[in-house]
Amino acid sequence: MGLANRKGTMRYKIIYLTLFFLSNLVCSQEIKLENLPYKKNIKENILEGQIFSEANVKSSNLNKDQSLNFSIAGLHSKSCTYVLKTLSLYEEYSNYLSFVKFSQYNEQKQEINFLLSHPLLPYDMVLIFKLPRITAPGTYPFIFDIGILKNLHGTINVINHQDRCLFYSYAQWSGPHTGFPNMVFELFTQVLSKLSMEMLFRISSSLKH
Repeated sequence: MGLANRKGTMRYKIIYLTLFFLSNLVCSQEIKLENLPYKKNIKENILEGQIFSEANVKSSNLNKDQSLNFSIAGLHSKSCTYVLKTLSLYEEYSNYLSFVKFSQYNEQKQEINFLLSHPLLPYDMVLIFKLPRITAPGTYPFIFDIGILKNLHGTINVINHQDRCLFYSYAQWSGPHTGFPNMVFELFTQVLSKLSMEMLFRISSSLKH
C-alpha cells in the first residue's frame, strides 16, 4: 500500500474514532429537551411543536475555505416506537419528500444515496452518506463520504420525551469553498432541513402501520 493510501486510511480511522468518542460523550450526558443548547424561548417553542433549524456558515483564508455549523430539533406528536417504523425507511424518502428524486439504502454498507432537486438548490445534488438504520431511540453518528461536503460529520439523537419522540441533530463541516455565498449556503441548509422534518413528521403521523 502506498504512502498516500495509508495516510487516507489513517485519516478515516481518526474521523470514525472521533465520531465514536463524541457519540459516547453525548450518550453519557443523556440529552433531554431541557438541556438542548438553545435559548429558553426556543425550547418552549419546540415543546409546543415547532421545528427549529439553524445554520452558520463562515469563510476564511480569502474565501478559499468555508465552514458550516448546523443543528435542528423537533418534537414529534407521537412516540418513537410509532414514528420510527416510517422514518427508518430511508429508501422510501423519494415517496415522502417531493425534492428527493431518488432514494436508496445499502443495508450492508449502512449507506444512504439521495438525489435532491429543489428551486432553492443551485443545481441537483447527490448526497451519499453513512448512517445506521434508526429503529430505536439512541445516538447515531453520520458522515458524508463524497461531494462538496465530503467529511461533514454529525449526530442524530432520538429521545423519548413523555411518550413523544424528540429529534435533535447537529453537524459540522470545513473544507474548500463550495462556491456558494455564505448566506445562500445557510438559507438552503436551514430551509430544506426544516421543510424535510416538517413533511416527515406529517407523513409519519398519518401513515398506518
